[in-house]
Amino acid sequence: MAHLYKKNHDEALAAYERALELNPNDADLLAEMGDCLAYVRQADRSVELLERAIRLNPYHPDSYLWYLGDAYFHLGDYGKTISTIRKMRDQSEGQRLLAASHALAGNRKEAQSHAKLVLDAHPNFTIDQWRKVPPNKYPEDLEVFVDGLRLAGLK
Repeated sequence: MAHLYKKNHDEALAAYERALELNPNDADLLAEMGDCLAYVRQADRSVELLERAIRLNPYHPDSYLWYLGDAYFHLGDYGKTISTIRKMRDQSEGQRLLAASHALAGNRKEAQSHAKLVLDAHPNFTIDQWRKVPPNKYPEDLEVFVDGLRLAGLK
């Protein structure tokens, strides 16, 4: 995960692949690797690993659903993104993803509603500050999310 968020994508993938060889049934590992894969244009494999993690750990934390929703977002399936994030017990940190997904799906009122919740939780939120966080390998993939946030009314 450290490699991923330092944007050392090849090193992150190599470390996850090695860990998976050593422990192929670790649900947390599968979920974290699924998160990584979404950021390097392997969202289909990400979904597979995350669904497997959820089967292995039916009492999984919300992060598994967050990662799965993000993978669907990277696939451009905003409806599945929305339905997945809605399954989280605590959706507060999923509001950015909900705002962008609704906006890109053409649900402007819903998008604005979720954007307001983002600002309620994080009053100092700005797109410019936030855009430094996601570890996308390809900048244009991040721009899709940013466009969704802007369409939702965030600045």
